Amino acid sequence: MPAEQIESVVKALYADADRGGWEHLSPNQRTAQYDKWVSDPEIGGLLTEYMSSETARSWIKDGPMKEYARALQGAGRYARFGSSLGPTPTLIARHALGPGAIVIDGSTGVKPFHGVASVEGGTKTYLAWGEAKNFRYLVWACLNYLAATPGVEAVIVVTETMADPTTAAERSRLAIIADRCSLGLKYYRTAAAKRVAAEGGAS
Repeated sequence: MPAEQIESVVKALYADADRGGWEHLSPNQRTAQYDKWVSDPEIGGLLTEYMSSETARSWIKDGPMKEYARALQGAGRYARFGSSLGPTPTLIARHALGPGAIVIDGSTGVKPFHGVASVEGGTKTYLAWGEAKNFRYLVWACLNYLAATPGVEAVIVVTETMADPTTAAERSRLAIIADRCSLGLKYYRTAAAKRVAAEGGAS
């Protein structure tokens, strides 16, 4: 399949996923959406010129949409197609540590998203961020880093949206876990900032 057609399909998929609130759809709603995309002339119409409808559906599900959440945060092979909804490491760092925080070059990564930031005076902090459902992975990433790098603090940043905020009960539970592990805990609403404003600080 030509690269320009792949680009066209992924752009259409992600634009539609943004409009439809993909990350908040139920499994049944996502199943129905895959069928709609296969029938869409701008998506399935292009794909089925090169593959069957069944293969097109699998390609959508296991390719671009499997990478959608990472693309929103500017990571993964489809990062360039991600919308402006996801936070950059700079936005995360400044939200967690203050407007003067700087992300150290080469310190960022994924699975989970993480990075090391420094503030005025040279104090370094390890940051790990992601959705509340992945909290255990964020905790583990922090603890592993601290075990290998004594003297550095670590902060977990739970990302959420206006449409799907973390409940008060869940926040209380996560706070207890973070406190027991001596980890900082912050929350970041991804819809509140634009990736293109990364150098301007988070709201």
